Amino acid sequence: MEKNPNKQLRRTQDGRMIAGVCSGAARYLGIDANIIRLALAVFTLFGGAGIAAYVIAWVLIPEDGASKSIGEDLFQKGSESPFVQDTVQKTKDAVNKNRTRA
Repeated sequence: MEKNPNKQLRRTQDGRMIAGVCSGAARYLGIDANIIRLALAVFTLFGGAGIAAYVIAWVLIPEDGASKSIGEDLFQKGSESPFVQDTVQKTKDAVNKNRTRA
């Protein structure tokens, strides 16, 4: 089997039903997208893990043509937010205060 160094896991525009997760994973793995969809349906029926896996993949896998995923974009925007920076600093201060007491 030949390896393609430029092969990347991406959500696709073509063949998508919702967000392109299954079609992108299928293209990456070289299989039919319906196999991925069927596996997610089975995981959904037996415990609901299929829905969680799909949502996590949707957030973490970038779309074709995008430089970063939705999750990376949200993380970057959050880390630049003054409110988030202030909250992180207050949390660090509280943790450090508790450590010095113990």
